[in-house]
Amino acid sequence: PERTQRRAQLVGRLAGTARDPALRAQLADAAGAYLGGDKTALDPQWYWQALSAHVDRGGTAAAKALFDRALASEDPAFRPTALEAVAASGREDVARWLLEEVKDSRLRASERRGLLRGVIGNAATREYGYGWLKANLTNLLSGSGGIFFASRLPQMLNGLCSAAQADEIARDLRPHLAGKPAELELERTIERVRNCGVLKEARRAEVSAAMKRIR
Repeated sequence: PERTQRRAQLVGRLAGTARDPALRAQLADAAGAYLGGDKTALDPQWYWQALSAHVDRGGTAAAKALFDRALASEDPAFRPTALEAVAASGREDVARWLLEEVKDSRLRASERRGLLRGVIGNAATREYGYGWLKANLTNLLSGSGGIFFASRLPQMLNGLCSAAQADEIARDLRPHLAGKPAELELERTIERVRNCGVLKEARRAEVSAAMKRIR
């Protein structure tokens, strides 16, 4: 199991962070074959990497088709991973479609929250996702699911990384979560985002200084 886990992590880094074109092409091919009916083409442990590569290759049409395929499935491994791959596609047109147009009754409340998390989690759609979150925050925090959404809200923002973003989160969300169970977690998130920004700027300064020395 440990060896398998290390292998999965390596593939994840190569396909995700490094975006190795040959590996991503292989994964996209496997996803295409799997979605085409060959259930032996893709092991469940590679669902995320392969479906992400599939959406990246096929664009908006592939994202919408995969979304429909996910909602038609009750597979506890495939369904959530496919929805996440669509939400985290990094395509703003897909993000807008998911958050503003999709009204499918098959989509569970928890899955709808997951779509927003995926949109905000991708740097390419984060600004749009956060803007949508602010515009719809009152509605999201109301109703029977509002308390649950509030408890998960700070975790959605962990991918942000700057002092300016930390200030923005504090300004926008503190009034809404004050006195609620998620208040402490929000403060921790603000601190993490701010510290990440400070560290990023420090490293940028180090790299700049090193480049000057090389010249």
